[in-house]
Amino acid sequence: MNTLESEFVNISTGLLVCAGGLLASVVALFRLKERDFTLLNFGLFGFFYGLRRLVETSTMQTLVGFPFTVPSFHGLLTYALVIPFSAYLVDIFGRGFHNSMVWVFRSAIVYAVAATAYDLVRPGPLTDVAIYRPLVVVWAVVWIANLLASRRRRDLELRVLQVVFLITLVFMVIDQLLSMGILSWDFRLEQPGFAVLFLGLGFVAVHHFFVNERKLHSMEREIEIARRIQESNLPASIDLPKGATIAARYVPMSTVAGDFYDVQAKNETGVGILIADVSGHGVGAALIGSMLKVCFASQAPHVADPARVLTEINRTLQGKIESSFVTACSLFIDFKKERLRYSIAGHPPTFLQRKADSDIIRLTHAGTILGPFPDFVYENEELGLAKGDRLVLYTDGLIETRSRTGEFFGDDRLEALIKAHAGDSPDLTADGIVEHLMKWSGRSGGRSLDDDLTLIVVDVLT
Repeated sequence: MNTLESEFVNISTGLLVCAGGLLASVVALFRLKERDFTLLNFGLFGFFYGLRRLVETSTMQTLVGFPFTVPSFHGLLTYALVIPFSAYLVDIFGRGFHNSMVWVFRSAIVYAVAATAYDLVRPGPLTDVAIYRPLVVVWAVVWIANLLASRRRRDLELRVLQVVFLITLVFMVIDQLLSMGILSWDFRLEQPGFAVLFLGLGFVAVHHFFVNERKLHSMEREIEIARRIQESNLPASIDLPKGATIAARYVPMSTVAGDFYDVQAKNETGVGILIADVSGHGVGAALIGSMLKVCFASQAPHVADPARVLTEINRTLQGKIESSFVTACSLFIDFKKERLRYSIAGHPPTFLQRKADSDIIRLTHAGTILGPFPDFVYENEELGLAKGDRLVLYTDGLIETRSRTGEFFGDDRLEALIKAHAGDSPDLTADGIVEHLMKWSGRSGGRSLDDDLTLIVVDVLT
């Protein structure tokens, strides 16, 4: 192959590999929310290698100029392309034996920084630092050893990479034999070898990408089913007997959440309310919330006895929620006796606002959380109610929401808001509190909260 043909092949190969790497990188950047960097690392490796091939051609150096004509730029590409390549292998096969794949990745970063700095400060034309080639050999030995010794014997990606590395290794050995004069034909295998390597890596990256896509879509479907089930667990509408007006707001931090509330009317004599907050977030917390729905429904005959409700729920949860726990408040509004009976299991205090003077009482109780203590027996507290009194129940996601400066919203701000909305209906009050919280915390633009949030406002004896 003459010089002109060789130049044309090098430019064509460089442009194709650059374009392929750039395309893979752009696609990967649009899908980074999936936290799969395999395609991105493959794209960066291809882009760096293709750019390096272009830099080596005299034609491109003449036409393009800076930065291609800067000697240290070629060295930077040479050192840098190992970084995404080793990161790619870590993405596919993990940390390797004794973290050897990770150490290759880290040493590639350290070497790239040190070698680039050395090239920038030393005089004279660029020549490879002497340690580079032996170091690449060591890295290659580590990669191949991990691939050959991997336990993923039936894995398609592993088999492809093993074949690709073997072919590339054979081509490299033949090229070395040609350089040493042991073989006599005038044909170099670097370009075919790299083509095999690049296509093999690309196949594995795309396969890995789409496998993860299918897994992600499957998870999203399952989470959507969980969300629907959770929504069905919450009251779609709350029809209360004459004697109370209620408004509830539920704002999950993520698609599914661990907050739960339910309302049960007891004939025309009163109404029972349970509000609960499962530790943690996501599907696991939502599943425990579904358990609470069943538990509370089973206590319908005893809803007038909140302490018994919590005690029985606590017993039912034993051995079923692992290390999770639940805070809860169960209360019963007795319309005939004009009394409030309540019991609290480690939950934030309920606010009782008196209609007569707008004073607010914080209803606290010494009951412990549900879950860790199987033999704990909860007790009731009781006090009188008057017409127009208001109850405000909530989960700690409300008072523990933070501002941009990291300050908690807190009980005192919530109490002040309740007083400010004393003349409003429960619906207007609930909306006003949530809207104020969003603006105060800077979440009004659609950003999610720090925690799940549930708010219940009840006007009693209306």
